[in-house]
Amino acid sequence: MTSRVVDFYCHDGTDPYGRSVLDMMALTDRELESQHDIIQWMFPLHETSSVNPDCPLVDEHSRHVLQENIDARQRMHEMITRFARFLGFELNDEGQFISELGLASNRENWHSPMNHNQLRITRVIRSMRLFGFQREAEALFEAVTHSAVQSQCVTERTLAYWKQALEGPLFETLR
Repeated sequence: MTSRVVDFYCHDGTDPYGRSVLDMMALTDRELESQHDIIQWMFPLHETSSVNPDCPLVDEHSRHVLQENIDARQRMHEMITRFARFLGFELNDEGQFISELGLASNRENWHSPMNHNQLRITRVIRSMRLFGFQREAEALFEAVTHSAVQSQCVTERTLAYWKQALEGPLFETLR
């Protein structure tokens, strides 16, 4: 029996509402902003979410499968690209997240103090690492940190969580 996260990313699995990976990538920015149960499916972790306790979980076995499966890696890359656009960044050919002028209004999605999208950024960085996208996680961390510091929209605590998500043990709870 395959895990739900492997089924979702490697096959044609869906969330409890019948949404597939492709459905989630096709959501508008407004839909991504307002649907609070979706980020846990787009960027799964090893621990349950209080917002969505029914989300799929990544364990050591599924982590290995997700890192080795070409479809899962491609889908995660597309999810990363989609989420970056939601935040106002483009992923360039060198693997850097560039603040895109045409997406400047998207930064309003998270450029306010104590915004739930700042929590999402923490999740995304950790999930990227679980899928083996360490270099891309580092690039996203650099982009959001630079943008957040410039706009003064985050606390030191938020920056510390992002750093811990980037550098901390993958299967431990952030504190």
